[in-house]
Amino acid sequence: MAGEPILPGERAASTRDGIFGRIIGAMNALGTVWIIGLMLLINADIFGRTALNAPIAGVAELVAFSIVGIVFLQLAHTLKSGSMTRSDVLLNYLERRSPSLRRALMALFHLVGAVLLAVIAWRFWPSVEQAWLHPERHFMGNPGFFTVPQWPLFALMLAGIVATSLQFFIEAAGHARAAASGGRA
Repeated sequence: MAGEPILPGERAASTRDGIFGRIIGAMNALGTVWIIGLMLLINADIFGRTALNAPIAGVAELVAFSIVGIVFLQLAHTLKSGSMTRSDVLLNYLERRSPSLRRALMALFHLVGAVLLAVIAWRFWPSVEQAWLHPERHFMGNPGFFTVPQWPLFALMLAGIVATSLQFFIEAAGHARAAASGGRA
């Protein structure tokens, strides 16, 4: 939950992750800059439509492409910052009754997330490869009007999936260390 207090040792691995932390921070920043560019594009299209009767071709396709790209660029940082949506009624109860059990449960949750995303990345790779090798068959938009190749989006999605899987592993390790040491990691 956003704004949840960080318990001792829970973010220890995240604060020591160095280069990887900077990479996902840069991915997050790129997603933010992309949002600003998208807002400028949409406003330019609105201005072009209303004032000049000349809309910008492909804005709808670029918006659809961009939303997916932005989400995957920012996913790992969302996990790292503790902003993933979750119901924490049980976690709050366990924090009062058995903090070590809470940390062990969080380690298990993050480990399952890491493994699931690793499997998704492994299964998604052939789609990325096919979009790269055959861009003429893998595109978004209307042929003859506006098209965008899918491989850049697929590559961003794969990068976001892999980064989020790695961040899940980092979180799992931090929680497991905290659970094993009784919260002193």
